[in-house]
Amino acid sequence: MAKNKSKSPSSPQPDRHITRTEVVASYSGPIPPPELLRQYEDICPGAADRILTMAEAQSHHRQGIEANVIKSNTRNSILGVIFAFILGLSTILGGVFLAFNGLAWPGALLGSAGLIGLVSVFIYGTRSNKEERATKQNDKF
Repeated sequence: MAKNKSKSPSSPQPDRHITRTEVVASYSGPIPPPELLRQYEDICPGAADRILTMAEAQSHHRQGIEANVIKSNTRNSILGVIFAFILGLSTILGGVFLAFNGLAWPGALLGSAGLIGLVSVFIYGTRSNKEERATKQNDKF
C-alpha cells in the first residue's frame, strides 16, 4: 500500500522565504541631520529656520544658566573664606580675651581651636584646589 503524498493548495511551500529589512535612524541634539531638516522644510516651509532658531535660543539659555552657576559658586566660595576667617579670628580673639582675664586654660583652648580651624581650612582648600586642577589637566589628555 502506497500512500499518496500530494500537497494541498493551501499548504505553505517550503521554497518560499520572507525577508524583512528594518532601517532605524536616530540623532542626538536639538538639530536634526540635514536630510531630515530638508524633509521638515518640504512639509512645512519655514520649519527648518524655526528649528534652528529654537536650538540657538536653547543654547543661549543654557549658557546663561551656566554663567549664573559659575558666578554663584565663585561668590559662595569667597563668602565661605571670609566667614571662616571671621569665625577663626573671633575664636582666637576670644581666647586672648579669656587669657587676659584670668582664664588661661579656657583661653588657650579656645584660641588654639580657632587657630587649628583656620589652618586646617586653608590646608584643605589648597589640597582640594590642587586635586581639582590635576583632574582637569588629566581630562584634557
